Amino acid sequence: MTQPAPDPRAVTEYRIPATALLAGDLVNTSPGGEDDWQQVLSVHTAEAPGEDAEATSLIAEIGDRYVMVRLTDVAPVDSPVYFENGTALAFGLDGAEDGPVTDVLSDPNSVRTFLYTRFELVTVRA
Repeated sequence: MTQPAPDPRAVTEYRIPATALLAGDLVNTSPGGEDDWQQVLSVHTAEAPGEDAEATSLIAEIGDRYVMVRLTDVAPVDSPVYFENGTALAFGLDGAEDGPVTDVLSDPNSVRTFLYTRFELVTVRA
């Protein structure tokens, strides 16, 4: 019996040391719970603090015990979306009124900053 061809869209999840993270990696910030995938924007360590003054200052304080990672902060839209008179609306949650989708979207410049221990394994996907 022949095996079906693998789906080229399939994704593999795996864990890597926090020190191996790179800008552009996709990280699950809640493995084992409700998945929360965010993209790595920058990685700062004692070996490579980067050029950001705030990051450099924090890394100077925490030394080589932690890896500072800046991630996107793209929140899911947990309610259905519909269109009315050309406007995208999201159903209100818990009895709230429906409102514009733009009211429930993350700010495009939102960033999360995480500190991982340098020994921690982080869930990423290819």
